[in-house]
Amino acid sequence: MCGIVGILSKKGENVVPLIGSMLSCMINRGPDGAGIAANRRVVQSDSFSDLKYHKISGDSALGHVRLAIVGGTCGYQPFSSCNGRLTIEHNGEIYNYKRIRKRLVKHHKFATQTDSEVIVHLLEDHFRRNNDLLCAIKKTVAELDGVYAIVIKDEQTGTMALVRDRMGVRQIYYGENDRLFAFASERKALWKIGIREPTNRVLPGCAVIIKPNDRLKEIQVSHPPIRSARIVYKTLTSAAEAYEKALLASMKKRTQDFNRVGIIFSGGIDSVIIAWLAKKMVNEVICYTGGVHGSSDIVFARQIAKKLDLKLRVNELTNDEVEQLIPEIIDTIEDTNAGQIEVAIPVYAAVKLAHEDGINVMLTGQGADELFGGYAWYAKVLEKEGYQKLREHMTEDLLLLYRETLEREDKITMAHSIEMREPFLDMKVIRLSMQMELKLNVKGVEDTFGKHVHRKLAQRLGIPRNIAYRIKEAAQHGSGMHNVVDAIARKHGFDESTISNRYLDVLRSREKIGSSQRYGYLFENEKMWIAEPHVQMYLDSISKTLPTFEQNVLAKPNKR
Repeated sequence: MCGIVGILSKKGENVVPLIGSMLSCMINRGPDGAGIAANRRVVQSDSFSDLKYHKISGDSALGHVRLAIVGGTCGYQPFSSCNGRLTIEHNGEIYNYKRIRKRLVKHHKFATQTDSEVIVHLLEDHFRRNNDLLCAIKKTVAELDGVYAIVIKDEQTGTMALVRDRMGVRQIYYGENDRLFAFASERKALWKIGIREPTNRVLPGCAVIIKPNDRLKEIQVSHPPIRSARIVYKTLTSAAEAYEKALLASMKKRTQDFNRVGIIFSGGIDSVIIAWLAKKMVNEVICYTGGVHGSSDIVFARQIAKKLDLKLRVNELTNDEVEQLIPEIIDTIEDTNAGQIEVAIPVYAAVKLAHEDGINVMLTGQGADELFGGYAWYAKVLEKEGYQKLREHMTEDLLLLYRETLEREDKITMAHSIEMREPFLDMKVIRLSMQMELKLNVKGVEDTFGKHVHRKLAQRLGIPRNIAYRIKEAAQHGSGMHNVVDAIARKHGFDESTISNRYLDVLRSREKIGSSQRYGYLFENEKMWIAEPHVQMYLDSISKTLPTFEQNVLAKPNKR
């Protein structure tokens, strides 16, 4: 895991000092090393503070800060191909890199044991065959099992490509002004050099191709496995058996070579399954829970951890501590959306504890609700619109995870120099879920549980039925954050009387983030899922106190 940045000058200026500025605001993403490449020269160091980037210059440059997860201390980026033509940066993890490396090592010189270096040599092989960079990218990503944001530069032509994994688990943003085109793992790095909103994100499964003196092009290079040719699993038993095999494989590839991992743990069945399996694969597993004192997530997390003999640490926040965290969280997730912040607070609190314990990899249960039908409103969608429409909603929710969940949690974990891994978003698990009869998971209009294949698997694994079938509140409610943030807003004078029609018009124009805000509220209690305007106004007011945030973000947010 790491942070990546890059700049192309439109006016022939030396951009290397600006690369340094961009990296300086993302040091937590890469405390274990840094590197900058420009004009086919690379400077590297084991820390950003010691990086002597004044020694190189160029009107285009790439920069990198590294969190060492795979490959030990030797793995500074950017990497170059054997012939020097291609330079790459990679943020993410490639789970099948050892198998690919065995094939490549026969005719490539490797300098490290990292998964990232495998990408540049694999790309080099495909590029040599036809001298077509886009074709080489498509062939390369077809072989990669993992998550990634990759930057590729053809040193001969100056062409660059920004590539994102098919589910968008790792992000990369880009933007421009009259002087520069730039890209980065976080938007704040773009703001740092004067690029304001609207900026864009590379979409999942896409490559953005940037040629000198030409308009950029975004091209689909891979697709998620969301289209099943036929339904294969029509019984609960057969579906659970296949699911068990796929999830075990997913967990093994995400825990291999680790002695310690952390779990973002709420006591819900998704995080329980992840923790239960991790405990069988890793020497030390620590679960982390965040919330306000007395919240249901904390109460149940403690009960379940004790019953399943799971090691648990809890960060119980007071109202004052939540209030103090809000500005930090807005700055971290680069967003003021109330729903996003209410969910981010307990995650941030949990991750903070993990950082204190020296954890560098955490697992999360993200994706299970979208794959197996876990949201409360899914049964009501079924009642009103039928199974076909329900499948469409679930697929849409899955495909929007990248901007509604994954980017937020990547920024939270990386702010604490921790990598997040998502076992339920393995390609084989996703494909398998699409091959299951949907009625196995959402049985009918009175189904208050959903995710029945998921819960059946929990029981097969030895998790007691009363835990497998516990109904859990959504994170913002289970952690107590929804009510606490409302109380904090009111404490500062924001209530129903402060809302003007003009502000309501502004809110209506904003993008709705999350399944609950986009349409779930139509089938549930609206007050549970739509943030009160006074709460949103309070959060917007906080953002105005943060350096550069208001002028960069609140002006013209971009949905991409």
